[in-house]
Amino acid sequence: MAKKKPAKKPAAPTPPPRDPAAIVAAAALFLALAGGSLAVDPIAAAAFDAPKRLIVLAGTAVAAAAVLLGGRRGAPSFAEILRQGPFLRRAALWLGLAALAGGWISALASPRRTVAIDTMRSTTLFGVLAVLGATQLVGRARLWLCGSFLGACAVNAAVAVLQSRGLYQPFELQTVGARQDTGAFAGNVGYLAIALALASVLALGFALNGRARAVRVAAAALLVLFAGGLVVNQNLTALMALLAGAATLLVLRFRRRAAVPVAAAVVAVGIAIAAYPPLRFRAGELTRAVQSGNWDALVSFRGGPWAAAIEMTRERPLTGFGPGTFGAEYIPHRLAAEIRLRHRLISPLMTTSYAEAHNDYLQAFSDAGIPTGLVAVAAAACLLGASVAAAWRRRDAEAIMLAAVLAAGAAAALTWFPLQRPITAAPLLLAAGRAWKISADPHPAEEPA
Repeated sequence: MAKKKPAKKPAAPTPPPRDPAAIVAAAALFLALAGGSLAVDPIAAAAFDAPKRLIVLAGTAVAAAAVLLGGRRGAPSFAEILRQGPFLRRAALWLGLAALAGGWISALASPRRTVAIDTMRSTTLFGVLAVLGATQLVGRARLWLCGSFLGACAVNAAVAVLQSRGLYQPFELQTVGARQDTGAFAGNVGYLAIALALASVLALGFALNGRARAVRVAAAALLVLFAGGLVVNQNLTALMALLAGAATLLVLRFRRRAAVPVAAAVVAVGIAIAAYPPLRFRAGELTRAVQSGNWDALVSFRGGPWAAAIEMTRERPLTGFGPGTFGAEYIPHRLAAEIRLRHRLISPLMTTSYAEAHNDYLQAFSDAGIPTGLVAVAAAACLLGASVAAAWRRRDAEAIMLAAVLAAGAAAALTWFPLQRPITAAPLLLAAGRAWKISADPHPAEEPA
């Protein structure tokens, strides 16, 4: 009797062919995120910021060119841009485009036109990061991009901790005060602290939502390292941004059960402040400032740049002074504000002049005028609202983590300028584009590993 032949196993599905353009674009963004945190040129006039800005801009341009040459696969369709998604999502898009147009009008009308136009060119290219974030390319490469940002922040945090102990100093810096010596490869303790706050929120998301135990353990270890970097940099703005992002993540993750983990996060920050003497001393200074009514000291003497930004807006309410002009206009407008207020706004710190208003929202008005400033702030608010609503509706880890990172960035922008430095602008803009992309889809995507 003939033996029955065993049935053939079904052939394995053929994997999709690799897209060289997508690989190039993803690699460019990977290197842009790493270089935006770690690149330093010791012989440059701006040793820390200039190489980071160049690498991020170059990486953005290469990634955009690769996506276009690859047939724009994964780019949002015209129909999607016009019709898909909730109202807040569509409003964020059109308001953002209107803000970009308003910025160009302000640059062309600026009394410092050369500086303003040059700033708008780089700002427009930075804005392409948000467009790239909305492509399927970033969706597929999101874990690699998160790894690049988290890895670069881990290097910076480790170096900052070593610097605080006097064990390692990669650069010979002329600084006043030990606090300024812990900027690692970011160069500035404030820039580094804000980046670490964003990275901490991201690491917390992976620690809570990672499917693999190894991912959760690694994320928890990174969270401890980032906390160390935040503590030694003594930046209270970054700690508040971390709390805002962590609270958003915990509320979206645990819903009605979020009270206990949010309280735990607040307690953890309080313990960190109490346990590290320099940070405890700074907190004591702020407490005394509140008790004495010294509000300028409470905000680390940001009253001067804030008043100057308001004075600039009063002088040119329609178009502002142009993007990138705040540093040149700060002194005369601070003096004008002092005369009008009959109150001196002098900082006793070594920083006697400011190139930024230390408030991205106020600077939008001083640089581009009231109409464009309102549109820009409304665009950011709509995007954050759409992101939070999507996270609440979808209940998946990616949407929750994106909303939390954007919330941390929004909080940091109240007393800092995360959208004006490549180390923080690059991850925030990519997250903004990705959040906009997924806010149209009510169904959760595959969760991060």
